[in-house]
Amino acid sequence: MNIPVLGLCLAACLLMGCEEDVAGPDPFQFPYSMWGVLNPLADTQFVRVFPIETSLSPGLPQPLDASFISEDLSTGATLAWRDSVVVDTTGVVGHIFYRPFQPEWGRQYRLAITDANGATSQVEVDVPEQATLVLHEPDTTRNVMLSATVQGEIQQLIQSEVEIYVSYVVGFSPPPIAVPIFDFYRHVVPYDEFLRRAGNDWTINIDLERNYQRIFSDVSRKENFIASQGIRLLLVEFRVIVANTSWMPPEEGFDPNILVQPGVMENVENGFGFVGGGYRLGRPWTLPFEVVEKTSFIPNR
Repeated sequence: MNIPVLGLCLAACLLMGCEEDVAGPDPFQFPYSMWGVLNPLADTQFVRVFPIETSLSPGLPQPLDASFISEDLSTGATLAWRDSVVVDTTGVVGHIFYRPFQPEWGRQYRLAITDANGATSQVEVDVPEQATLVLHEPDTTRNVMLSATVQGEIQQLIQSEVEIYVSYVVGFSPPPIAVPIFDFYRHVVPYDEFLRRAGNDWTINIDLERNYQRIFSDVSRKENFIASQGIRLLLVEFRVIVANTSWMPPEEGFDPNILVQPGVMENVENGFGFVGGGYRLGRPWTLPFEVVEKTSFIPNR
């Protein structure tokens, strides 16, 4: 399933039970709740659908008596989706509608599901334009600074983060060889507040030395860490989600326990839920040994 690749917290919503959807004011007037993402980088699209019912039940392990279509509002072309029935370990039945196709950059789509009585829940989704992630050469004037720019006609960037993957020595094999034994640590830092916009471009700057100090503080609390052997830098990667303007989470951010509550970041008409448009960009830096040596990290030779 391609939706979790986005790293969006909606992925968690897609796997949660339907009891959240029957809460709120007068919910039973609507036929369905819909959750998903249209991802122009994925070759298959998925939307999780919950029928809104008057009582909670595990559901029957069979397709819904409903039709689900997507329509390209630029061309009028429509596609029929299929219901993929899933049953979790507790016996709860879920419905994930899917269709193999790649949405076009910058297009608007309407997704609609209609039950046997003709009641329809629908949503219009703007697919973002194509953007490019550019990694710049490290600036070693003072501390080693890494910078990246996201270029294109971008509506919004969300959930940007930097991952720094390191290894450190926790012991040695028995003599006479005494080969170092390594453990590993993954340091992920949210960077939304550090994004800077200039025209259509968004830029981020990463201070490697400052991040080293945070990592050293964390690793120092690990059992058997041998500080004299240093911390080896294995990976530095920047990731970000290019999203449409519908992504407007509450102050608590992308907490799936909050997002599934009715009235929070909803855009489905005659129903509940949220279907956004977006895709993830991400690239690692390839840092020369001489650049890493200008930091407190040790190059991974």
